[in-house]
Amino acid sequence: QVPVCSQRAAHRTARMVLLTGLPIAFVPGILSVTRNWLPTIPQGCRLVPVDYRPMAVGQEAVAGDFDDFVGVVALRLLAVVLQLGVEGPWAMGAHSAGGPPLYQCLDFLAQLQAPGGAEAILAAAAEAPTLPPEDLAALRAAIGALGAGAPRLPEAVLSFEGSLLAVDVLQWAQDWAETSEPPAEDWLREVLEDPNANWTWDMARKCSGSLVARCASSPPRHLASISRWLRLPERPNFIYVAGEWSEKRNKEVFPALRALAAAASAEEEAGAGEPSDATSAPLRLRIEEVPGSGHNLHREAPDAVRAIIASAVGAESAPSADTNFLASRAPRALFSI
Repeated sequence: QVPVCSQRAAHRTARMVLLTGLPIAFVPGILSVTRNWLPTIPQGCRLVPVDYRPMAVGQEAVAGDFDDFVGVVALRLLAVVLQLGVEGPWAMGAHSAGGPPLYQCLDFLAQLQAPGGAEAILAAAAEAPTLPPEDLAALRAAIGALGAGAPRLPEAVLSFEGSLLAVDVLQWAQDWAETSEPPAEDWLREVLEDPNANWTWDMARKCSGSLVARCASSPPRHLASISRWLRLPERPNFIYVAGEWSEKRNKEVFPALRALAAAASAEEEAGAGEPSDATSAPLRLRIEEVPGSGHNLHREAPDAVRAIIASAVGAESAPSADTNFLASRAPRALFSI
């Protein structure tokens, strides 16, 4: 039996690790939590969870609007990453349904690079009745800490099969959005009864409706967000990661992303008046297909995911020192979509 004093020392060590290293703000998938991704975090990095919480009590929003379920999560993510940027280098990522908040946050960060961007975002957030007061206060504080400057951009943006197009959400998300009671499935009941997960069926329905409105939009709104991101002069790194078993969706998503990257490069070359040096110019967008994995890459190929994250942020691919300690005490991995 491990002495109590050793257990306490291990706990203190884990907390110290969590408070050091390059922070990666992360939005998990629907009915999931960030801690499930701990085994994928490389040495020298730490997870900063942006988990889901209910919207303001008694408030509703039209799915797809600025202040719908996804929009509120995006504003929470923005507040977190702005604070991280004030402190130093950072990165952000998302899985599955966490993709739309991530893509909207790209728009926010790009908007903040221009004069008046902060005021416009704060004004819109202040008029969003679904944003809880504490989240609005956190956003105001984070933007206020910027002063007159633009925010630091991330070292990398990683989308792990982040919901992007209609193929990602039809038909399941539409069914969930329209179903008043959760399907009678054991895994779903376990998630909704887990007090540490903080999920309710009402939250899952609102999230599903947001996903459908955003991912099935025409023209695709998330592709437009990524396109704007790729055109920023700072060339921020964007990595899209998918499992090879997700072949059906990859056949649609990969060509769409490659077309965005090609268009951004062609536009830059035309503006420069001469061909770019492909050997020296940083890649705008990287697509990674993980062998032996499907949608839940963090469970099916954690080592491969960790190597991708490490490469993106310049870290060692060995597991983070906190992974084994915390993962052994976390509930079993939840199903995620």
